Amino acid sequence: MSKSGSDGYRPSKQARSVRSEQLLLEAGEALFAENGYQSTKVTDIIERSGCSTGTFYHRFTDKEGLARLMIERFIDEADHVIQSLDLNRDIHGDLPQMLAYLAGGLHDSMTERLGVYRASQRLNTLSSDRSADTGVLVAPLEAHVMTYLDQYRDQITAADPDEALRHALQLIIMVTLQTRLGAGRLFPRDKAGLTQMLVQASLGLLQQGDRS
Repeated sequence: MSKSGSDGYRPSKQARSVRSEQLLLEAGEALFAENGYQSTKVTDIIERSGCSTGTFYHRFTDKEGLARLMIERFIDEADHVIQSLDLNRDIHGDLPQMLAYLAGGLHDSMTERLGVYRASQRLNTLSSDRSADTGVLVAPLEAHVMTYLDQYRDQITAADPDEALRHALQLIIMVTLQTRLGAGRLFPRDKAGLTQMLVQASLGLLQQGDRS
């Protein structure tokens, strides 16, 4: 849950102030995605948002305060999205299709909210405060995915299906994130190619020893 007393942030319930805050957050996220967190200046955020310098500093102490609020709110939103993910076999048909759906969804989310992930990556190199770490979403996503394990167990030949599914999920998350952040340059850059590669790699973990 977002903290109303987050460092560097002063909340307000006035409609006009709330709207200005949203404009600043949207501008910051867009600029973090385009230019990176480090290269984005407060003056850039103010100019993009159309708000005044006074409005920014009335809401936030600095760029980090804005980024932390942005990340905390994203974590709240993403947690709700995770809980609503429907991975039922009746819908996806088989294990490869479910993995493709999962990998594709993560790709879309990380692409759409790239500014959040870039800010989180940078802040976490500077602080051990987990409130600004999108990595806290891995645990609830893992727990949610694991509730569907029994529906796909007959298609998993690894000696330890639970461990194999966790490893496959971790692989999908890590590769997708690093690719979206600009690393992993040897991986496919397009969604379809990356998704296909991740499904194949995941199946390699989940179907070890399968010679059929």
